[in-house]
Amino acid sequence: MNDKKTPGNVNTLDTKEIEDATRQAALASYGVVAIARRDITSLIELAIKKETSEEGLYINKKPNRTFTVNVYLVLSNEVKITESLVECQKNIMYTLNNKFNQACTGVNVYGEKILSPH
Repeated sequence: MNDKKTPGNVNTLDTKEIEDATRQAALASYGVVAIARRDITSLIELAIKKETSEEGLYINKKPNRTFTVNVYLVLSNEVKITESLVECQKNIMYTLNNKFNQACTGVNVYGEKILSPH
């Protein structure tokens, strides 16, 4: 019997489940304020790529039963940007590999916006 958490069954995983785990890991990282909302240009790209998320979270499932994640974040202005992004990337990769049994092969994290103090 195949469990949903085995890499042999990653293509049947619910994208929502992967997004929720990614969101939870990202928002728990120091300096991350939110997942960025995408602008209209990116929404057009979503339609072309047939992605479903309007948020800055993109899951790319691969035929070899693995997946990669792209995340666009809003960061606090009071942190070192590179350190926050690296730490967030490590946190997401660790969480996804533990939850989905090493099926996540890559996490790309981008700083989309910096929150101003005003």
